[in-house]
Amino acid sequence: MTPTQANPVIYPGWWIVLAAGSGQMLQGGFIFWSMGLYTAAFEDVFGAPRAQINLIETCLTVSTNLLSPIAGILIDRWSVRHLMMIGLTAMGLGLIVLSQAGTLLHVWAVWASLIPLGVLLIGAIPGAAVISRWFIRRRGLALGLAATGSSIGGFLMPPLMTWMFLEWDWRTALIVAGCVCFAFMPVFYFLLRNHPHDLGLSGEPGSEATLAGAPHPDTTQWQIPELLKSRPFWLQMIASGSLLAVTLGMLANLSLHAKDLGVTGQATAVLYTLIAACSFCGKALAGYLMDRLGIQRCGYLICAFLSSGLLILFLWQSYPGLVAGAVVLGIGYGGVVPLWTSMPARTFGAGSVGRALGVMNPLHIPITATSAPLAGYISDTTGSYDGVFWMYGGCCALAAIALTLMGSVISSSAR
Repeated sequence: MTPTQANPVIYPGWWIVLAAGSGQMLQGGFIFWSMGLYTAAFEDVFGAPRAQINLIETCLTVSTNLLSPIAGILIDRWSVRHLMMIGLTAMGLGLIVLSQAGTLLHVWAVWASLIPLGVLLIGAIPGAAVISRWFIRRRGLALGLAATGSSIGGFLMPPLMTWMFLEWDWRTALIVAGCVCFAFMPVFYFLLRNHPHDLGLSGEPGSEATLAGAPHPDTTQWQIPELLKSRPFWLQMIASGSLLAVTLGMLANLSLHAKDLGVTGQATAVLYTLIAACSFCGKALAGYLMDRLGIQRCGYLICAFLSSGLLILFLWQSYPGLVAGAVVLGIGYGGVVPLWTSMPARTFGAGSVGRALGVMNPLHIPITATSAPLAGYISDTTGSYDGVFWMYGGCCALAAIALTLMGSVISSSAR
């Protein structure tokens, strides 16, 4: 069969989106959204200080960022299908091995090895790389829908893990979680394909490349030194890093701001549920708008939503204000990951998405790693979060400036 002969009723790229979203669901649900459950269990079992318990996040962050550039190169060169299956295996094994931990050192070792390998190889970077090869005209929507997997994982996995923790114990819960990861192996095996050509397709129906009878523009691969010399790469790093700093910092500090306003823990939990729900909508909406308005204009909207949420929190310091701010922030927060994963494909081509995102990850560290501690320092020294809201508003402005300087590279829509 030649690449132009196949014309399925349902474009197979949507099955790729489903598989990529499943990976982000498992990654987000069992690791990021459930991390608080693990730290509480480890504290009870090992009796260690919280500073030592929380080193699991440090182990994960450092290892993930060190491995990220290597993973990016592999994603662009090798089979994403096979790499994501390796990542799923690492994630499942990591959770099962973690269930047998006898010391805190054992826990740190797992969070520095198997878990970060799984996080990298089933998460946003390989998903964005393979989706970018399958989509041009509706790439933003596809990336946005895949990113909702993390939000779905946030809804499903923590309640499931909490129930298993209470009904059985944390060790059994981790074994079950590992088995759930392995149960998704057929999804990756049967649904994932690296490129439309693997199924005899020329590309996404209606895209310019398909209409011209040409393959998707993924043959050119930028090398890491070339990326580091590229002005658009650094502008994208600044834009995405600034917005990630806002979202990560606010997620870490919103509960503390609510506590300062006298809000109870249960009411604070509602705020995070609202953020998760609105981020789900924000991811799909951002993806849809990127295809119609262009990445740059959609980026401006994301900056506007985040800035508006911060302004609401600054001006309306009560529980209704927290609720309103959480809703608006959640929508903006949802758009950040689709924006970050969309920019490299438009600038460097689908064949360099893995490298670009992989190299950006460690470069984000100075911005993202200092965001939450700096916000806490400002709050401690000033007695309020007003200065924090201004600081994060400045981050949104910096992101908007970087988007503007990118100019025509990302300004047009995919239509």
